[in-house]
Amino acid sequence: MAWNDTATRGAWWRQTVRSLLSVGLCAAWWVWYAGTTVAVREQVVLLTVAFFAYSAFGVPLQVLAELPNAWRVRRLLRAHPWQIAEDPPRGISDHPKARDVSAAWFEVPDPAAPERQLPLIIRAPLWWLRRMKPNASAERRAQIARLWYCGLPGDEVVIAASRATEQVPRRLRHQYLRHSLLPEHPTRTDVPLPHPSRNALSHPPTARTMRRRLARLVIALVLVWPAVLAVQIAVVADGDSDKAGLFGVALLFEVTLLPLHVFLIVTNRRMARTLAGHTWRLVDCEIRSRGKAQLIHVGDRTLQPPPHTQLDTGATQLWIAGHPHRHCVVSVPGGASPVRIAISTTDNTPT
Repeated sequence: MAWNDTATRGAWWRQTVRSLLSVGLCAAWWVWYAGTTVAVREQVVLLTVAFFAYSAFGVPLQVLAELPNAWRVRRLLRAHPWQIAEDPPRGISDHPKARDVSAAWFEVPDPAAPERQLPLIIRAPLWWLRRMKPNASAERRAQIARLWYCGLPGDEVVIAASRATEQVPRRLRHQYLRHSLLPEHPTRTDVPLPHPSRNALSHPPTARTMRRRLARLVIALVLVWPAVLAVQIAVVADGDSDKAGLFGVALLFEVTLLPLHVFLIVTNRRMARTLAGHTWRLVDCEIRSRGKAQLIHVGDRTLQPPPHTQLDTGATQLWIAGHPHRHCVVSVPGGASPVRIAISTTDNTPT
């Protein structure tokens, strides 16, 4: 196993002890600072600012990321041997099998079948990204010339790097892979489509969802905004200048959120019109991510839902209503999660 290698254990201990020391040093500083006098504190203002900044950003990183990473790395190193790839193909975006088109990746020989290349789609830290970029300097690229990996390539792995002349892995990182690849043989989750003579809005799950969305928006419009207006009227009637801030906050809400609320109601009605004028039809699709956004590939079309709208990335089929070259509505099979508007990002002109 990889853990039996003395150099590997040494690399793990160095990485873990650095994290523990940084957290311990920060804790010791604040214990000392709490017990010292004001005169001493005035002499260490710059150090206090530095420790405050590290406590706000560095300590949470060590406690929530680095130390859990060390535990996961050790678990896999004790169960699996190292595999080594010399200067493997790599990139930081656009791997054809990656769910997230912006993810970093390596291609390494499959331990079970060395003639087959296996993609490792990872969420690479900044140190790795700087050395994986195509325009990285030769010195930086040399630092990851040898890739070490161990674990379960379809589930989770540990990766490490070293120069080609070194026999010691460095920068040990645990990576989950189970949700990073598009399925090679996706399971079909067909749901019976409504009869072609019925429009999409008459489908019971779709109609129920649309009614509930509209009801929530209208209830909020009727209850929330009159209450905000009543607060403003009460402040003006009271004539208390100390409450001018409350009036300003209410006005800020009205200026920023009320137009958005109205826009959501209008969008809901437009979606309902699209559903009322078209039937649901089933299409094969491939859903990928680009940062927090999604791209839906339907045949030769690329559709993009609105920002912050997420469909099930495991879906290989969708129901679609409307014209994909203009505006349409999509839903996972069943029609209970309609999303407007999937706009073609490649060609918005009808054919």
